[in-house]
Amino acid sequence: MSLFAVLTTLLSFILIIAGGLVTSTGSGLAVPDWPLSYGTLFPPMVGGIRFEHSHRMIAAAVGMLTLILTLWVLAVEKRQWVRRLALGCFGLIVLQGILGGLTVLWQLPPSVSVLHACLGQTFFAAICILARVLSPEWENRTVAQSDQPSSGLYRLSLSTACVVYGQLILGAAMRHAGWLPHLLMAHLAGAAASFFLVAMTAHTVSRRYREDPFFSRPARRLALLLLLQVGLGIATFFSGHSVFFATAHVAVGALLLAHCALLTISLSYFSAHPVHRTSRPLQTYLELTKPQLTLMAVVTALIGFMLAAPHPVDARTLAAVVLGTVLVGAGASALNQYLERDADARMERTRNRPLPSGRLNPESALLFGVAASVGGLLTLSFGANFLAGTLAAATLATYLFLYTPLKSRTALCTLVGAIPGAIPPLIGWAAARGHLSIEAWILFSILFLWQLPHFLAIAWTWREDYARAGFRMLPVLDPEGSSTGRQIVLYCLALLPVSLMPAALGSFGWIYFSVALISSLAFLACGFVTARVRSGASARRLFLASILYLPVILTTMTLDRVILS
Repeated sequence: MSLFAVLTTLLSFILIIAGGLVTSTGSGLAVPDWPLSYGTLFPPMVGGIRFEHSHRMIAAAVGMLTLILTLWVLAVEKRQWVRRLALGCFGLIVLQGILGGLTVLWQLPPSVSVLHACLGQTFFAAICILARVLSPEWENRTVAQSDQPSSGLYRLSLSTACVVYGQLILGAAMRHAGWLPHLLMAHLAGAAASFFLVAMTAHTVSRRYREDPFFSRPARRLALLLLLQVGLGIATFFSGHSVFFATAHVAVGALLLAHCALLTISLSYFSAHPVHRTSRPLQTYLELTKPQLTLMAVVTALIGFMLAAPHPVDARTLAAVVLGTVLVGAGASALNQYLERDADARMERTRNRPLPSGRLNPESALLFGVAASVGGLLTLSFGANFLAGTLAAATLATYLFLYTPLKSRTALCTLVGAIPGAIPPLIGWAAARGHLSIEAWILFSILFLWQLPHFLAIAWTWREDYARAGFRMLPVLDPEGSSTGRQIVLYCLALLPVSLMPAALGSFGWIYFSVALISSLAFLACGFVTARVRSGASARRLFLASILYLPVILTTMTLDRVILS
């Protein structure tokens, strides 16, 4: 798995280079359609087409490798934070692809292209960290091997990474919006700040850990990358933005950010006085938002918006959907953890959350949750429309006031909990059209039915934990698993015809029908195996199948709609 992660990282770096070539040569809109190029996988490789199409093909390969790596990590990795990191990498590459496609199809403003570029840098840094933590060197190391306090050095490294990332944002803005005087001045000021902080970080780490290659090697590489980046920046400016120098400047900038991020995570994790439990308020609040669930809500809302949006799309409405869904999802997750803090303390899988671990007091969590929720509702109501805001309010109400209290009272809580999880695509659809059509409700039904075997697989795996917390999930009340197995098969069976309904109604073509049929039959087969075997291993396999099923269905739906249109 470690070698596969390294391969994915190397191909991701090639993708960074390919993206730099696209912007440096001005080939961003050389191909007017997406995901195909001029309607084919093999367009004539002339002019800007060769840069743009090559970038797309490499991105598709990176996405496939990232999906395989994520499933691999979920199947064998025991460290929960590494599993979350892998899911985050997959979510980033999916979002990156969606933004790239929307930019081409809807001629979105340069600000979206800047976001696309920044997400690419973020994904590369994240996949580098994932490859590092999966390496034998990392896994064989212990906290005790770092016998010097490094909390101050961790904060220096974190500050350096943030400044370098800000500098990359400015660079992306200059490439997409032009060399405007104010951007150039800000970029030069950022370059000076980055040089100072990177040099200080590299020097301090190298001196403190001169006998420890685990830290000293990346610090020395960081110093070399800094000198190379400065030289490339000067060469880019005085060569009149040469394609070679400009692309190399982008690529080395990605390496610089990745090394800063790697040093930061290493100093945080391997410290004689670990700071990751007490001195990281931003991460504590991030954990409070349940990033995986929030990201899923944002992606499904965005897909609902994409499927319903007219052309050209309203960029402000799109931004309101993304921001509003993020805030509502974060607020709902924070308030859920506030309400369940006592139960979370009794469960193995949740006892290290911010509230039961004592890293955050309940009042702060309550205030954060209310503020985020209200902000999200206002953003959707006034930035999109009242229907989108109402649907978001329904999500909050069913999640907090129905699902959360019912978990300790009845096994029907799973059915209720699937409702708020299926509403986000309706939010995106309502924001785009102002009303809900039959297609929107079918999309809701697919997500609703998909969640039930997904949740039952999780509940079967952690049924002892749920029992300790007093949650009356079906696998807790059904220790033999016969009723749980029957319901899993029932929901998978119901999902099969519902997933095919969009094609039956003519909303999608044969591509979606074929993929949905094969995927739903495979999911049903996993459900049958789980119902027959009733083991933790089979439940985990069903969970992995559900993780794969939904992205395949939603991505195919989006691509089919693009091709049909």
